[in-house]
Amino acid sequence: MWSKLNRSYPLQLELIPLGLLLLTGYLVFSAYPLLPATIPKHFNIAGVSDGWGSKNEIFIYPGLSAVFYLMFTVFNVWIAVAKDPRQLINLPRARKAALTDAQVEQLRVFINRVLFLLKTLMQGLNAYGAYITIEVALGRASNLGALWFLILIAILTVAGFMVWKSFSLTRTHQQV
Repeated sequence: MWSKLNRSYPLQLELIPLGLLLLTGYLVFSAYPLLPATIPKHFNIAGVSDGWGSKNEIFIYPGLSAVFYLMFTVFNVWIAVAKDPRQLINLPRARKAALTDAQVEQLRVFINRVLFLLKTLMQGLNAYGAYITIEVALGRASNLGALWFLILIAILTVAGFMVWKSFSLTRTHQQV
């Protein structure tokens, strides 16, 4: 299993999203005693808080981070060890059936790399979300800031690239 995963990306890179998950937990648990009774729980499209809730809601960040981390990790392992990843790949049936074994393996590695990148970006978004929520609650910031939007744009761009590249990698000679 580890050798199959290692073909997609070096496993020591897993320390990046895991570190971001731990950072999110550290930020929340260390700041909790300092937080006022109400904290921002929703931000509008301009990045300004337009909803406030109990300071206990700050625990959503490490909770979501853990769920996302586990979910993406399970998908990474599942795709890496699947005997026939065609069953896990969401493409039209005829397109999947026409794939060569080499194309399937190339797609497996690509999907695993992209899922790892998405996992890392999601962990970064949650860590930054926890940080900026704490900063706004403590009056040291007034909005989400540009970084939140840049990470969100990166996530959407990577997801779009994954769809485009998956179709490119699965193009058969008859379709050219």
